Amino acid sequence: MPVAERPERAPAGYTVLSELGSGQTAHVFLAEHREYGKVALKVPREELAEQPVLRRLFENEVQITLGLRHPNVVAALQGVPTGAGSFLALEYCSGGTLGDLLAREGRLPLSQARQLIVAVARGLEHSHSRQVLHRDVKPANVFLTGDGTAKLGDFGTGMHLGDDSGERVGTAFYMAPEIFEGSSSTVRSDIYSLGILAYEVVAGIRPFSGESYEDLMMAHTSGFPRALTHHRQELSRAEAKVIATAMARDAGKRYAGVREFREAFMAAAEIPEPAERQEQLTGRASRKVKSTTDENEEGNDDGKRQFGGLLGWFKRKRDD
Repeated sequence: MPVAERPERAPAGYTVLSELGSGQTAHVFLAEHREYGKVALKVPREELAEQPVLRRLFENEVQITLGLRHPNVVAALQGVPTGAGSFLALEYCSGGTLGDLLAREGRLPLSQARQLIVAVARGLEHSHSRQVLHRDVKPANVFLTGDGTAKLGDFGTGMHLGDDSGERVGTAFYMAPEIFEGSSSTVRSDIYSLGILAYEVVAGIRPFSGESYEDLMMAHTSGFPRALTHHRQELSRAEAKVIATAMARDAGKRYAGVREFREAFMAAAEIPEPAERQEQLTGRASRKVKSTTDENEEGNDDGKRQFGGLLGWFKRKRDD
């Protein structure tokens, strides 16, 4: 990719500091905003004016990302999808990408690998809950904050469920077999890519390799990756099985949803839910117990007992 020149006109409120990189649809700059601080500012490439397919990808990314909000998804701060002043301002993740980390460190400590897999799964789970397929889940599209938090990003190839463009998109190292064969993207094809990512994060290498698109197509559609426990003997068979299920060649044998994968992996890895999630899960039950206790308070006064029972009834109605 050619080196990007600083944009002639930065969006109002933004001061461009330096270039971060370039992609097929946009140049990315480190910029300063008076309210948001440092941001990653995406400005569409000049040639998009003559390339409607790429222009649509940029517009799509802006619209989709603005509709997502989750701790494990790169946050969109502002954006304009179309026109001469189109741009997308994203939270700046100073830790680079998961792809950079794997290239630099190779095989990660298993505890770190587990946490990264769960974080990416949470981000993808949120995307699917908003009816958005990512279609290019891979380490290069996972961004790390300064403290190492992983956030799924780059929704340029994203697609709303049901919007079948007929385009075959993705990265061949992570693409589901059915996509190579011409089928449309689905939740399960995103789960396959997540499984490939999980394998790579644990093993330190990709499960399939090849020198060409055709080589990789053959590997994904007819090859068999080496067992994860061969690369990491300390990995439990239960964890390896969860990842292998996500990577099943037959889409029908994969998990039906990302939440199912995440919960199975967390159980196999013995990763507890965060405290705030536990509170959400137990809060409703606790309120019901309190109502029952209030209702059953003993007293010599019949009126007090009746009032206690009535209060409990109102609380049950509220909780229901």
